[in-house]
Amino acid sequence: MSCLTQSATVNLIHHYCDIGVWTRMAIRFSERVAFVDDGTDRFLTTLARLGGYCTVEQAYAMGLAKSPSQTQALLNGLERAGFLRRVAEYPVVFQITKSVVRLVGKDMWARRPRAIETVRWRLAGVSFYLEARKWPATFVFEQGEKIVAFANVGCSRQYLPRRGGQPYLAEDFVLHPPGGGLCVAIIDRPHWSAFLQLLRFVERYADSRARARQGLSLVVAIGSEARERLYEGAAKHRKVIQHSKGAVEPASLYRISTPIPHIRTLTHEPVIHTNIDSRRP
Repeated sequence: MSCLTQSATVNLIHHYCDIGVWTRMAIRFSERVAFVDDGTDRFLTTLARLGGYCTVEQAYAMGLAKSPSQTQALLNGLERAGFLRRVAEYPVVFQITKSVVRLVGKDMWARRPRAIETVRWRLAGVSFYLEARKWPATFVFEQGEKIVAFANVGCSRQYLPRRGGQPYLAEDFVLHPPGGGLCVAIIDRPHWSAFLQLLRFVERYADSRARARQGLSLVVAIGSEARERLYEGAAKHRKVIQHSKGAVEPASLYRISTPIPHIRTLTHEPVIHTNIDSRRP
């Protein structure tokens, strides 16, 4: 057999082996998807959009099941099916896996391992979502829907925060508050500078606020009185005021009432982010 024929035969074998591997993976995934009903699918999709982490109590508050014990059992089932992984034992914290990314249909950073500080920050985001829904507020998650929401308050896409020349709204919560208009909210990172977070926030939305005026409000969700005092001080800085475009306050402060759990250890190797300008929070 010539070298060329040998090479073609080996490639053909590898080709069919690959097909077999992918076929088996597809079958296994389809078997796991059978475990997911409409309610569970909504829960996993929402959790992915919120950052990928939750406690049992948060999953129950999100309506995953009718009781805490049923919620725990369903989370355990999703863990066995490969849609969730347990990343902390005390308290129990779950994170979505790559299977949820396949289920949702798009890649996202919510499945990647993170440091304890970032996990707690993501859990604070879920708590803010649960509390804001009771205002009641309606959240907008998809990029296209966010752009439309901004257009409805007088801010066209060219005045939105940008990355790579395109509108970029993935980092922040966008919601319709009960009083009308549009609200953009960020969750405070307690291990980062309050001043720099607030300054970056008002800078990103300075052009949007100049166009939407009273139709757009900014909110920083915080978890403690100490952080509230730091943001109140930061709001008086001339650079922050300069980018506030004449607003009464640079951003409103919302105190999250649900205590954020303290996590001692994680069951995975975290990805450490220390730079406030990190593009993948």
